[in-house]
Amino acid sequence: MKNFNINGFMIAAAFFLASFFVIIFVNQLAMNKTNNRNYDMFNGPETKKMRVTCAEPFLLSPWDYGNDFVIYDILTESNIDYDSDWVRAVYGKGDFPTPEMKSGAFFTEEQMRSSEPLCVIGSNVAKRSAEKENGEEYFTYEGKRYRIIGYMGTPAACDLDVMVMLNWGGYFDGKNVCTGLYQIDSDRSSAIETAFTNAKEDIEAAEGVEFIPLVFKSTIRSFDAYSRAFYPIALIMLFLSVIVLSIFYIKSVSYKIAVKKLVGFSMPILFSEIVMRFIAYAFLGLALAFVSIVLLSFNETYATSEIGYFTAITPLTVVYAAIATVTIAVVLSLVPVIAVYRIDTSEIIK
Repeated sequence: MKNFNINGFMIAAAFFLASFFVIIFVNQLAMNKTNNRNYDMFNGPETKKMRVTCAEPFLLSPWDYGNDFVIYDILTESNIDYDSDWVRAVYGKGDFPTPEMKSGAFFTEEQMRSSEPLCVIGSNVAKRSAEKENGEEYFTYEGKRYRIIGYMGTPAACDLDVMVMLNWGGYFDGKNVCTGLYQIDSDRSSAIETAFTNAKEDIEAAEGVEFIPLVFKSTIRSFDAYSRAFYPIALIMLFLSVIVLSIFYIKSVSYKIAVKKLVGFSMPILFSEIVMRFIAYAFLGLALAFVSIVLLSFNETYATSEIGYFTAITPLTVVYAAIATVTIAVVLSLVPVIAVYRIDTSEIIK
């Protein structure tokens, strides 16, 4: 028990708690890199948005506005409600990268133009809301039944699982106005500009149709209001606790440090030992956090919560979390490093 240091274990415990926040945060960054960007609200900074208000009959024809882009009619502008069906958008072109599919296929250009109501549906929505009839499955939206031709999703949880994409022709069949919010995206900025300009000219040439360009703001996924308020406060409290514990930790091992200084250990070596010790504590806390999150995933309440549903442990998450952990550990080790520098060797030895 001579080597037992309660302060060291408390520091590891504090890093363990902080690691939950680190993993959740870096997981958003990892998802931002791996998800189909045009479906998860993390669109590129060049994405164009526009609002169209029609007082007279007018319909957009996205296939007439250029190539290599997608134009959506955004049907739901609020945050996703993961407990209900969520129709993301009406998909308007087929020559832009399509979402990852679990089964079936995405729309062809012909299917998008077709007046037959078709949809590509998230795997989770399909489990809850798909209706079977004569060997086919259907999803109902605004009283219209859309035949399901494909199921979206990825190995890790993503927005695709809880979204539904409707074909342009099927959704607008029978409508004579297209009032709503639209978004244009592409891998090429020139394709976005061309489509945006052509749509703008088409709209402004029509009678009784108003065109309003909107500014797109890219953002990391927002948690619910309580999580957003709790996140920074809890993280600051945890970091402060590590700093306070580190001061007590240095006091508890001050005699050993003083002896090392007395026998000739240089300050850089002592500083390196402290920093490496904190990195070790941080990685221990991180490893325990990963294990805890994996175990929590078996709990239905956590697994279906907004944070739990999207905290998928992937190789990229592990790499990001490790980098963030080392950075945090090095920064927080500055306090004990300063304390070590100020230790009066002769006074401690006495």
